[in-house]
Amino acid sequence: MRRQNIAWSADGSVIPEAEPHTKAKHYIIETYVVNLIHTLYGKSRHGVTNFTFIDGFCGGGLYKDPQEKDMWYGSPVKIIQAVREGYKKSRRNYPLNVQFIFIDNQKEHLDYLKNHAMPRAGLDELCDGVVHTFTDEFGTRTEKCEFIQGEFEELIDLCILKADLFKGHAFFLLDPWGWTDVSMESIRKIHSLTKSEILYTFMIDFIARFITERDTNLQKAFRDILEADGYYDLKKITDLGSTSVQCYLRNESMRLFREKGKFKKAFTFSMVPRGDTRPLYYLIHLSKSLTALQVIKDSFWQNNNSFYQYHFEIYGYTFRTTDFYEENQLSLEFDITENNYNYSIKKLHQQLANLIYSQEEITFLNLCERTMELNPANRKQYVELINILRMEGDIEVIRNDKLLNGKKPDLQKNDLIKQPSTKQLRLF
Repeated sequence: MRRQNIAWSADGSVIPEAEPHTKAKHYIIETYVVNLIHTLYGKSRHGVTNFTFIDGFCGGGLYKDPQEKDMWYGSPVKIIQAVREGYKKSRRNYPLNVQFIFIDNQKEHLDYLKNHAMPRAGLDELCDGVVHTFTDEFGTRTEKCEFIQGEFEELIDLCILKADLFKGHAFFLLDPWGWTDVSMESIRKIHSLTKSEILYTFMIDFIARFITERDTNLQKAFRDILEADGYYDLKKITDLGSTSVQCYLRNESMRLFREKGKFKKAFTFSMVPRGDTRPLYYLIHLSKSLTALQVIKDSFWQNNNSFYQYHFEIYGYTFRTTDFYEENQLSLEFDITENNYNYSIKKLHQQLANLIYSQEEITFLNLCERTMELNPANRKQYVELINILRMEGDIEVIRNDKLLNGKKPDLQKNDLIKQPSTKQLRLF
């Protein structure tokens, strides 16, 4: 589906407004990129030094902000600023090398980005397409921006080549206008990179409408682009806003991206506009590493406000029909606020108890690998809960053949977690 409308004019006379859900999405992107750089580049002794950031539908990079009566920077500017913040936060003494690739099918959008948005943000030095080296009190980094006009689907092979040649870690931000703008084949190509991840805006509202009108001219796109034959087979939808239908659509989306897209670590986040009862779209995070999954969950918890909701009974790989949710009358909305912290811990407790008591022992890494997608808890909450259970005598943690002591030690991936022989683990 090719976009013909112009949201940003080259001369700056046309600029879109930043809607609340757009700003919420940008908060998550910015927070996540800071945490990603800090984690992969800054926390280990020899971290990742090369990063490729590809914004496949970048837009003009600047919005009007009617709420603040000011301007709001878009994803290209926020990604660059977040990389720099994560770099400073890391305080490492080895170089960081980053290439940014911004793609849009409208020349006007790229012109506005280069001539208005980036200069306003003090980033005009990156608009010449060459490598720039920066040295400051934090160390040395190189940055290069490339601006490419065209359809992302037609440029995916070029993006894969550039990321592969640059080595390191590749992050793809895919924020299309509709679900036909990104194919499942492109998702698999990104997966083929050694270290890659995607943050993808998936327009679930469009999918829901399509299901109700399956015999339309979009049927071929649904089959060939999304490769969704055998998915979303609900015959009739009477209420798109019902929790049972929303759970079904979300569960099917995760099954589709895991099976067809090949990414085993998939995590979703509902973006629900104020005044509505159903998600406008999902932010789907696709990765191959537990670390990336942990970092994205940390980022969601950092940006907790009323725009964000979990529907967390459908994490994982299990496929359930809409009848399951209706029969069990499940309440699935979960606002990520401090008031819901105890609910998150309770959910995690139930899952860990079942897993720990089903086997003789399990490593902390294996415990996280097998449950991290199945609950809203982040790594910090895992550590907190396991330490509580350890202090209460419900479990034992063994490190280097010795019983772990202390009130709040961090956990290591090879720590062994096991049930004590004299006590049964209590569920909340």
